[in-house]
Amino acid sequence: MDPGPTIELLGLVLCFALTAIASAADAALSAISRHRLNALVSEGRPRAQVIAHLLDDPARLKATTLTLDTFAKCGATALILALLFYTPTLWQRLLIVFVALLLLLLLGEALPKLIATANPDRTALLLARPLRILSIIVSPITGLVGLIAAPFARMLGVKPGSTLVTEEELKLLVNVGEEEGLIEKEEREMIEGILIFGDTLVREVMVPRIDISGLEVDNPVNAALDFALEQGHSRIPVYDETIDRIVGILYVREMLPLLRDGKLDTPIRDLLRQVYFVPETMKVDDLLRNLKSRKVHLAIVVDEYGGTAGLVTIEDLLEEIVGEIQDEYDVEEPLVQHLAPDTWIVDARVSLDDLNAETGLHLATEEGDSVGGLVYEKLGTIPAVGDSVEVGNVKIIVQSVQGLRPEKLRLELHSQEPEEAIIQEVGDAGH
Repeated sequence: MDPGPTIELLGLVLCFALTAIASAADAALSAISRHRLNALVSEGRPRAQVIAHLLDDPARLKATTLTLDTFAKCGATALILALLFYTPTLWQRLLIVFVALLLLLLLGEALPKLIATANPDRTALLLARPLRILSIIVSPITGLVGLIAAPFARMLGVKPGSTLVTEEELKLLVNVGEEEGLIEKEEREMIEGILIFGDTLVREVMVPRIDISGLEVDNPVNAALDFALEQGHSRIPVYDETIDRIVGILYVREMLPLLRDGKLDTPIRDLLRQVYFVPETMKVDDLLRNLKSRKVHLAIVVDEYGGTAGLVTIEDLLEEIVGEIQDEYDVEEPLVQHLAPDTWIVDARVSLDDLNAETGLHLATEEGDSVGGLVYEKLGTIPAVGDSVEVGNVKIIVQSVQGLRPEKLRLELHSQEPEEAIIQEVGDAGH
């Protein structure tokens, strides 16, 4: 008796099942976190041990799922072609191909991945042993493919067995480590500083132009020494007429021999070292590398027009990793002072990222990086003491100003968020 297409249909079901297993396993094992897996292992679940064993060799795991998926789809294609012999008309054959492809995409790819992503723990535990058995069955094929691919991988600079860990995975591990008491808060902040270090721009860490303390080039040594004692700096930018024309960097130690010899009238022009200029869009990791190679500690930051935007030192760069570094000349004053549960006094120069991390707020600006820049953007004019802006449910009040910029700001968090940002000026009359 002719069995008809029964064998081919059963074969298609098997191929669809293998494709579904490969897709679901790949999605589930990619989604399950190592922390959650360790918890399952500590609960004594045998299948969790199998998952951990599979994840210990991610290259072999990936090769297994790819091999299963490839062979299953090739088998499904061959069986679909075989089914076409049982259909006499063209439209029936086209219908079979269309339905088979639709079922393959739906049952073999989309649905298994959707289920696995929504329930990675349950799916991984369910498929752990079947995947382990299938891994052993296809190991001769994956081993042979690995031997053939290894020379080509070495030619492309890929080291066999190397595993890439994403930045998000590192952050997750760090947060879990802090929750379990394995690392301290300061250690977590340092690690996170290292992770974001390469994405930080120089303009985000520089001392802004308005805060640069510099000397005019025609000053003598005695004036420069007085200035250094007053400011507490060991390296001083020297400019010609305007801060946009910085002509050199004066090292205080270069003046010590002249102080010893009593040559205090010597012009500082003769003692200047070459300036290292950098664009404000340079990444800080590139700058740190360049400062080390040039053996200098300070760079002048220029804007797109060639004017002075600020200056940056190695200390500024290291503070992005280790936090604020206080020396004997620094007055230790917190940039963010917590007055009450919903009230803060902040330095206008503090970055929005640091402020949000410190307070739990979610302030943002399109025009700058600091909370002072946010005030400028929302206020639309030169701020004066008493001016205020409301951004969402946060009210920012100008407490003090220095020249044309805000210095200290008071932040008040309201319980209800307005529908839109409101700008309110309450300055003196005539402002």
